[in-house]
Amino acid sequence: MANTIFEILSGQYYDETKLGAVAESEHTAHSIVSHLSRLLNARQGVLRHLPDYGLPDITEVYQGLPYSLDGLLEDITRLILKYEPRLLNVEVVPVSVNDVDAILRLEIRGSTEDGKIMKFETFFLSGGYAKVNSQS
Repeated sequence: MANTIFEILSGQYYDETKLGAVAESEHTAHSIVSHLSRLLNARQGVLRHLPDYGLPDITEVYQGLPYSLDGLLEDITRLILKYEPRLLNVEVVPVSVNDVDAILRLEIRGSTEDGKIMKFETFFLSGGYAKVNSQS
């Protein structure tokens, strides 16, 4: 399935791009970016029925850098493996940390069931907001 049921019902992705504005061959990648954006911007405990959906408070991660980075990478990997089943063989690696702008940059790598390699550039900005872009 290329798009999630939520995207089909709403007719758009997380970034408000309409489904019809994206080439059909790119639906899966765009849908995964959309879901990763939702997942990484959610905070644990917000969804009562899925208490582990989302990340812990990112401000605490920033305060603990560089020592908290490994825990964040493990949390993100665990979340993706549990809540984004279209992405397999997941690796999350740090690319850089910009102390001046308080930006943490990660690369999420994985593959789809049909063997397509996917890479996602992810930025955590100072307010805790995560921005995910496809590099595939």
